[in-house]
Amino acid sequence: MGSELVESATGRVLWGGSDLRWYGSAWASGGSLSALHVTDEERAGATGRIRATRLLRFPAFAPVLRGFEPYTKLLAGTRRVAAHPDAVREFAYDWRLSTEHAAAGLAETADDHLRAWRAHPHGSRDARLTLVAHSMGGLVARFFMTALGGARDVRTLITLGTPFHGSVQAAGLLGSGRGTPLPLPRRRLRALARTLPGLYELLPGYRCVEEPAGDFRHLTPADVESLGGDRELAQQSLDRREKLNKSDAGTLPQLRAVVGVGQRTPQSLTLADGTAELREYVPDGDTRLDRRGDGTVYREAATPAGLHPFYLPQSHGALARSEEAVAFTGSVLTERPLGPPLGATELGLYVPDVTTAREPCPVEVDLVDNPIAVELQVFDVSENLEIDRPRLSRRDGRLRADVRLPWPGLYRVEAKCGGFSPVTQLVLAVAGD
Repeated sequence: MGSELVESATGRVLWGGSDLRWYGSAWASGGSLSALHVTDEERAGATGRIRATRLLRFPAFAPVLRGFEPYTKLLAGTRRVAAHPDAVREFAYDWRLSTEHAAAGLAETADDHLRAWRAHPHGSRDARLTLVAHSMGGLVARFFMTALGGARDVRTLITLGTPFHGSVQAAGLLGSGRGTPLPLPRRRLRALARTLPGLYELLPGYRCVEEPAGDFRHLTPADVESLGGDRELAQQSLDRREKLNKSDAGTLPQLRAVVGVGQRTPQSLTLADGTAELREYVPDGDTRLDRRGDGTVYREAATPAGLHPFYLPQSHGALARSEEAVAFTGSVLTERPLGPPLGATELGLYVPDVTTAREPCPVEVDLVDNPIAVELQVFDVSENLEIDRPRLSRRDGRLRADVRLPWPGLYRVEAKCGGFSPVTQLVLAVAGD
């Protein structure tokens, strides 16, 4: 959901616009979301009704998946270390559609950019591509490299929080919405999610369904259908993943992955009565183990087996905005090793994705014992205004502060401890009854 989407016929921005108040009204009323539903004609290949214009320049928000920060810092940081600003080209895609559809567009853009750069005064005839991809973008890059032969022109693929093995959050979106905050109608969230082929690409591909007897198995298209999802789209996405897994050998040796850690992350689920109940553990022999992650993708799902990723305590939507991810990308581009941060402390931040304005909103910090060591800040994102510096206290074994967000809108909570940049999370405040 990291690309701005525009209605082709009218030029109306459907996602990623500058008016952040839109998200509150859109998720509450639902009317503005109807245009994002994928139509039967689009599923059949008649695309073009909606076009992706650029990467996010402003924060965006969706319940459960939470917020997505803009890519301005990553773009600026990449251009600073590139041989020339013209060496950097952004690729926006319609994230509603399949990775296969997006990868075809990436292939055209990559070929055009590579030809232009090889002919550029600062370029070279033997130049190759470095792809930098966040979240689902890494799956698009993988399809381009593996299925479309793009690997021959790629020097390095850098992924930030890419769900190579999927995310149980995707199944949770298709469920009946239990756990989704009441101010946001559950049926509306589900109705949008079930039409999006791109969402089905994010379904978990590992043993994540816990049976009543305690065994774990893979999620099936029949399971997806029981949650209200589209069985055909689920089958297509699983078939595509299996095909890519078989042909991955030798095409991703140049992968460098940044993996978010330390955040409370759904890792498995139970199914009952058309509902997915998300659990924060995976099987480990006869026990259950909480591996955490970035809040959306658990740590082992964010990289293919056998790789040694760069671990960063950060939330999924903020990975690409973090100082460390920008610096890591620069170090790969310049081939200059990046040293570890000084005094680094892993920190977990939990904030509800949606809360009611002027009501207590719990903010919790994990993995840190001393409340004085953590600095909390709360910002109104629309106004770029700091509104609070709450103090943590220990309650029931947790570090917690209650924050009252003064008016409906989008807010950013930041928590910092030690050498890493602040862990951040977006939260939407809605009007009360």
